[in-house]
Amino acid sequence: MNLQDIRQEFVEDTEFLKLCDRYEEIDLSVAALELARDYFPDLDFDHSLVWIDERADEIRQQTYSFQKPFSQIEFLAETIGTKHGLRGDNAAFQAADGSFMNSVIKTGRGIPISLSILYMAVAKRAGIDLEGVAAPAHFLTRLETIEGPVFLDAYTPGRYLQYDECVDWVQTIADVSRSEAKSGLKPVGHRTIVTRMLNNLKVLYIEQQKWEHALRVQNRLLLLNPSQYASRRDLALISLKAGYPGEALALLRKVVSVAPELEQPMLRGQITQAFNEITRWN
Repeated sequence: MNLQDIRQEFVEDTEFLKLCDRYEEIDLSVAALELARDYFPDLDFDHSLVWIDERADEIRQQTYSFQKPFSQIEFLAETIGTKHGLRGDNAAFQAADGSFMNSVIKTGRGIPISLSILYMAVAKRAGIDLEGVAAPAHFLTRLETIEGPVFLDAYTPGRYLQYDECVDWVQTIADVSRSEAKSGLKPVGHRTIVTRMLNNLKVLYIEQQKWEHALRVQNRLLLLNPSQYASRRDLALISLKAGYPGEALALLRKVVSVAPELEQPMLRGQITQAFNEITRWN
């Protein structure tokens, strides 16, 4: 299967395909719902988008009265996290639902990145410039104020951190140097956010041996990074696990020639396995 064939699988996903075509300005909330539709084929986007608009209306009505630099982020956290009860949950890391915006709205529980995307969507519609931060080990959002950046942890309702506090915290939870923590607190674009979402799902599906779901995720990752060796290698390996030895064999024969030397024995073993699978069924 070539890239154009893979692209056809996602022909309805207009915002995702914009990212594949290197456009950065997309509607992230719609892109997130496009990923969720892989898991919920009959997903109605309107329910989630109306919920976002309603929360934005609640916040917009109060913006005129904000006095302090952090007032916007405090009220955003109070509205979504406290009033409407959206928060993090350890169990959400073990189920795909925790990554999908529609499920987070329904259950009130999610993981840092799915919750953060909801906060960003509401903030954007309310006129608040909240940006995503792909910090090590924990996704956050960031708001620039006249007193410096402030970081909102959507996983913990109402919790926000000023810059030095956030650097210290990221250092601790991710066990990284101070310079690495600072680097990880820079705003990131939508392409990086969607890629991180997909990688989270990929890891989960592989752990749970949900190979068809993992394959669809890997197809998306390949479209986002078509020249990346790791994307092609992983597509080959997942295709074999998902029961497509013919596609896997063709991909493996292409990647083995450019693979790092340490990976070549493993890939040759997978080529043998794919070949045996094909001959077994012929």
